[in-house]
Amino acid sequence: MKNYILLLFIFSSFLLYPNLSLENPSLKIIDQNQIDRKLSPEEVKQRGIDLLVNQIVEQIDEIDLRKMARSAIFETSYGFRWKMVNLHTSKKIIIRVDKDFKLISARTGNNTKIMIP
Repeated sequence: MKNYILLLFIFSSFLLYPNLSLENPSLKIIDQNQIDRKLSPEEVKQRGIDLLVNQIVEQIDEIDLRKMARSAIFETSYGFRWKMVNLHTSKKIIIRVDKDFKLISARTGNNTKIMIP
């Protein structure tokens, strides 16, 4: 008799509570849009993004190209972004541009604006 009650309890718990391990498909779509895609070096060269990046960076007064290292370029939902790091002072600059390579923002590592477009 105890075994039947235990089995009945387990069976009813599966019916009363839906399977919580299933993911909500609408959340999956939102996560995919927010993921940045790293561009390969070949893709950067093919699109000519290097030249456009250099044009944007030259407009910013606080960046001395001789002392800066650039991270990989990431394609985002709004355009492109990359980081620049001063090798002597370790100061980080995050640059964001739209799809037409118009400057959206240039910020330091602590989120203060360097240059307003």
